[in-house]
Amino acid sequence: MSERLQPYNPLDRVELGKSVERALLARPLVPLPPETSFAGAGLYAIYYVGALDLYQPIAPPMRAAGEIPIYVGRASAPGARQGALGLQGTTTQPALFNRLRQHGKSVQLAEAYCAERHQLGLRLEDFRCRYLVADDIWVPLAEALLIGHYRPVWNVLIDGFGNHDPGKGRSSQARSSWDMLHPGRVWAAKRPATKKDTQHLRREVIDHLATVKAPDLDSVPVVDHEVKEAMIEEEDLTPLETLIRDL
Repeated sequence: MSERLQPYNPLDRVELGKSVERALLARPLVPLPPETSFAGAGLYAIYYVGALDLYQPIAPPMRAAGEIPIYVGRASAPGARQGALGLQGTTTQPALFNRLRQHGKSVQLAEAYCAERHQLGLRLEDFRCRYLVADDIWVPLAEALLIGHYRPVWNVLIDGFGNHDPGKGRSSQARSSWDMLHPGRVWAAKRPATKKDTQHLRREVIDHLATVKAPDLDSVPVVDHEVKEAMIEEEDLTPLETLIRDL
């Protein structure tokens, strides 16, 4: 019996998501954060190019700069969850730039912490990023593809940057794994430590990065619970995430 192939549909939503993914990956590498502010929301990838042993499997010289992201994220337009954008594709506010600037500040605080103690650690100069201002409707799907393809360590293992102080009402919540590995944010240090200590987390990072490889971007990755959990950011939850449910 001959194989029955599905016809290629260029308007299939996964194919459209792949086109956004490729558009981001074709963008030039720039410093984190970018030097000049810009308007719009969208998608970004962050890359580590420094010399910390922990991240060497995804950094030069083992990998080319910009080959394997350490973190992938999105910045939604203000009001996107409530549909306040109307028919607009994005925002005139610098939502994406501000998110990248927040991440840069987190790295700077971790850098200052280590510098004060004469320890090796993260340095802002060791990070690069790619970013893409994009129509809000396609951003969650492209993000799911990127996380599914690359399984970035700060997405699927270290629960991202945990950008904001959650406030006094949630001060008993454990600090993020990122803050355990890379301390420096004062508000995070006031929260209880995670059940996994720093050495345990380091071993998990090493084990995870030992399996990392450049993906086949033509394939459709498995968007499992791990990927969906990695996409959840409290300030960014929108109904558009329903786009990835049936992948």
